[in-house]
Amino acid sequence: MMMTAHTNTNTIRKLTKLSGLAMMPLYDWPELHDHTDALWARIREAARTEGLDVPEALDHRPQRLSAWMAEEVVFSQLCGSPWFRKHRHHARYLATSDFDLMDNAPGTYFSQVVVKAASDWTSLASLNAAKLAFNDDDSQSGVHCLRPLMAVEPLLAGGLETGGHRFSMQAVAAGEADFAAIDAFSFRLAERIMPEVIADLRVLTSTPARPAPVLITSKALGDDVGARMQRAVLAGWSTVPAEITSTYAMRGAVDLGGAVYSVFDLSKSAEKSTNALV
Repeated sequence: MMMTAHTNTNTIRKLTKLSGLAMMPLYDWPELHDHTDALWARIREAARTEGLDVPEALDHRPQRLSAWMAEEVVFSQLCGSPWFRKHRHHARYLATSDFDLMDNAPGTYFSQVVVKAASDWTSLASLNAAKLAFNDDDSQSGVHCLRPLMAVEPLLAGGLETGGHRFSMQAVAAGEADFAAIDAFSFRLAERIMPEVIADLRVLTSTPARPAPVLITSKALGDDVGARMQRAVLAGWSTVPAEITSTYAMRGAVDLGGAVYSVFDLSKSAEKSTNALV
């Protein structure tokens, strides 16, 4: 990652230029690029008041997780479970995504367990031998939230890995899988841009709330730049205009601190009662 200083003639102050990737990969669906671009523009503007010149545009290309975690990442978003267990030592916590899921506490989300609308499935217990569609085998909202409720490994072995929540919903609606756990924000997005798919789904149950996806930057930036990036994210997303939230139901970002993600320590959760979600 390159950091260089230059002078902005309008403000007569030196800006530190951060050359790297800026991404919002979890919910950057093609239909929503205008919304994610507008959200990034707010962070970029706030970053300039912090003396930072961040990438001008988001990188909308599909990226593997290794790219999200590279030292070149200036800004990205990651599911809290893999971040806490695998990536927090090199990906700095900036803030927590704050979704508008109607009645959720700030910085929390949950999953909707969905089945085909016309199916006969009535309970999670009835799904133990069913075919699971899942976005990624290390996803909190698509897989780990089910672990205390059923034997997940056989479901993964016989399941369908789709690569994304939207594709899992489409697979269940099309009868290619019996059920899926869908993060509630993805479900809300689909209600607005894929209503024909939602019409073929039925929510069987919802999982308890957990910390929402984390907003991150590379620790290679150093503490000072990291602190300025955090202030820029919180300021830029302190309010989100209605023209964005009417489709992209995001309230902004909140600082819950990285410690709240310890709830995703699977080694400790395995020792707890299976009545509580991980």
